Amino acid sequence: MRASILILLAFWLVAPEARAAGLSVGDRIEPFSLEDQFGESRGVDDSVRLLLFSRDMKGGSLLKDAIEPEHAERIRRGEWAYVADISGMPGLIARIFAIPRMRRRPYPMLLDRTGSVTASLPDRDEEATLIHLDHLRITRIEHLSSPEAVRAALDQALRGTGAGPAEPGS
Repeated sequence: MRASILILLAFWLVAPEARAAGLSVGDRIEPFSLEDQFGESRGVDDSVRLLLFSRDMKGGSLLKDAIEPEHAERIRRGEWAYVADISGMPGLIARIFAIPRMRRRPYPMLLDRTGSVTASLPDRDEEATLIHLDHLRITRIEHLSSPEAVRAALDQALRGTGAGPAEPGS
């Protein structure tokens, strides 16, 4: 009985840490839907080849500053998806300031207001994350810390290059 309790306690303590590690190269993302900045439901499914993801303001600013018209077109067509976890933003700030500003962007942004849908997506504080997908299987993950690096990675994705496995620490 005592061993059972210790095993259960160990699992309970380790399980959140394992979940926090999130998805990695080779894992499969489950299809999901979220509302965009206009309240329309949009999804991430087999057709999405690149997921642009931010969990904080800095990562979101990096993506916003890097996206060029040709990148926005890929997002509008559904080949790429921009997903933002805005759960850390106070609801009043989101409604009054942030979401109205997001509506000025020429592409849809899928907004995770609770953080539950994107909880397993990989990210790093104050960086933009690009998740390359092949039928929802993660083939590469890039964590980028400057608009120039994000723009270069998006340009590379436009050309269809850079689909190899992620380098450690990228």
